[in-house]
Amino acid sequence: MSLDVNILPPDYIDFTIGDFRSGVEPTVIEELTKKVQTEGNGYTPGLGLPLLREKIISHYQDTYGIKNISMENIQITVSCLHGAFLALKSIITSKDDEVIIIAPYFPSYVNLIKGANGTPVVVKSIAPDFALPIEQIQDCVSEKTKAIIINYPNNPTGVGLPDQERNFLNELALEKNIFIIDDHVYSDYPSTHPYKPTSTDISHQVLVSSFSKNFAMPGIRLGYVIAPKKIIDQNAFYNEGITFSPPTISQYIGEIVLDNTSQYQQHLKDIEQKGKSVAQLFRSSNYFNSCTYNGGLYLFVKVTDEIKKPALFYTLLEEHFHVLVAPGDEFDYSNRYFRISLSATNDDLHKGVQKIIDCVDYTLNFKQ
Repeated sequence: MSLDVNILPPDYIDFTIGDFRSGVEPTVIEELTKKVQTEGNGYTPGLGLPLLREKIISHYQDTYGIKNISMENIQITVSCLHGAFLALKSIITSKDDEVIIIAPYFPSYVNLIKGANGTPVVVKSIAPDFALPIEQIQDCVSEKTKAIIINYPNNPTGVGLPDQERNFLNELALEKNIFIIDDHVYSDYPSTHPYKPTSTDISHQVLVSSFSKNFAMPGIRLGYVIAPKKIIDQNAFYNEGITFSPPTISQYIGEIVLDNTSQYQQHLKDIEQKGKSVAQLFRSSNYFNSCTYNGGLYLFVKVTDEIKKPALFYTLLEEHFHVLVAPGDEFDYSNRYFRISLSATNDDLHKGVQKIIDCVDYTLNFKQ
């Protein structure tokens, strides 16, 4: 991509980022103002506001049946990625330590693992189902393996894990004494299989999430980690010199939305409707017959085999049609796939998808 998506010309349509710019609900602002006036805006405890932590614990106990979690098992962080990095830093003790990630995957995972001085080991799921590559994972697990990262539902495919695959991961983690790092920032979105942790036992899991996607509030930068006490303790040690505590105002917002989650998740149904509608629009052409909305915030779309050079297609799509997508190689997968975000407006989605379809014709007839 040759352009900065933050300063795009007005005629460009950007499908690359899962961002929400709809603003914070007025009721949240009203409640937030009251909290700041009565409780102030000073530093909070390093692990986060006790009330917010209690609310999150109750949610995981009531919704997922997690049994052995208490206040010592949870840390509030500045985003999900912040929490994931702290957990990896606590788990990885040597540059020889390996963490398995499953392509296509969220690109930041590689940076997080390397930043924690570990080694990423990539296995690839197979299109079009993108099922968990069980045999590949088994072959890659060794005495160097410290963890497996899963993303739920997967970004970019939207595919979830059926019980059989969750059970496999749980049994493998117990057998090999490794952690499952479960990034489930999209857990409340529709998916091929509804989200739940791989186990109700937290002893071998690190659950990381945030308020960005499930509540359409990316700008408040609020996440959390649920993990065994020894990891939370080590996380706190590393974090003391980084951020110490998350923003107090953001934590207040977290408390407010958790009091009435359904009120602040109206966008989830809208995203599902967009996903199905946009997939249908793709399928209405002659080039994207297999396009399906699997879940989450994105569509992962296959470029027709008629186009021999997908890189040329992406170049023409940007330069001639002014549409930006995220090619599959950004997720360590085939460039014959691309991701589009459903957080764009309905108008932009329909205009942009039509331009993508038109670009296929343009590419097939392009003379270099």
